[in-house]
Amino acid sequence: MPRSMPTRAAYERALLECLWAYADAHLAGHLDGGRREGRPPVLAKGREALNVIVSDEAETEAIRALMPTRERHRHYGSLKSSQALAQSVFGLPFIRDRLDLLADLEAECGRPAFFTDAGGWTGRLEHEVTVLNERRPTSVDVWLQGPKGARVAVECKFTENEFGRCSRPRLRPGDIGYPDQLCDGSYSVQRDRMARCSLSEIDILYWEYLPTLFDWPAGVDHTPCPFGETYQIGRNALAATVGGEGAIDPTRGHVLIVYDARNPAFADNGLAGRQWRMALDACRVPGLLRRVTWQHILGALATDASMKPLLAALEAKYGLCPDQV
Repeated sequence: MPRSMPTRAAYERALLECLWAYADAHLAGHLDGGRREGRPPVLAKGREALNVIVSDEAETEAIRALMPTRERHRHYGSLKSSQALAQSVFGLPFIRDRLDLLADLEAECGRPAFFTDAGGWTGRLEHEVTVLNERRPTSVDVWLQGPKGARVAVECKFTENEFGRCSRPRLRPGDIGYPDQLCDGSYSVQRDRMARCSLSEIDILYWEYLPTLFDWPAGVDHTPCPFGETYQIGRNALAATVGGEGAIDPTRGHVLIVYDARNPAFADNGLAGRQWRMALDACRVPGLLRRVTWQHILGALATDASMKPLLAALEAKYGLCPDQV
């Protein structure tokens, strides 16, 4: 983490300037025509695929095919999209079978961010997890599968201010689940339910496994609910450790958070930084939760000269520069 972080406003302002300069130079005629002030460039409907950086036209189809249209997020066409950034960064190593570039890259904790040896590992984008009985299955941004069932669940952040929180306390009339699943933010029996968690009440399995990974016993009340603020991190932890047979193995894999080192939300006093610390402090499994910056990943890619056009484009578009690795 840089010693001197920009303010949120300064970070956003500098990034928007960079994105608009890139859009003017490379995407003229492809934008939605929306205003410029205080807003990132957004690609017009049907042009969203242009948000993915492709440095070699011969590889365009293969890289774009990594993210089917049905799996794109709502704001995929925004140049601030972390999903399009992830596809741009991981796409080339995936289609060129160059996962070895990620081997032995250190996370902030000193452990491997991904793996020590790329042999037997494969990667994909937007992997859907189906073992938790969720109504809307967890989708992992980048999923790496290795020998003997090893896996890395990668959560990609860019300009986001926070990790996703549980939505049950924020349900409003007209929302799906209101009022039966409405929660006051505590882990306690409420509203004539039998279970302490409204999601457990509808047989979603989070709390069957969370106490194995975090110091959150399921048989007592918690005020506030510790899973509420750490919801997205916790779901990724479950994705990394719960197998298709429904058994949890804390040694099976780990979570990797990828973020922009310039984003003040991920500093210790930022909202995302505080959520991260809450999850990390409660984690019972050493190495389950790991973080690395985009800049550090780009530093690893920079060791391959053929990646230089991609890195130059990422710097021009996002202002992302490789760290020395």
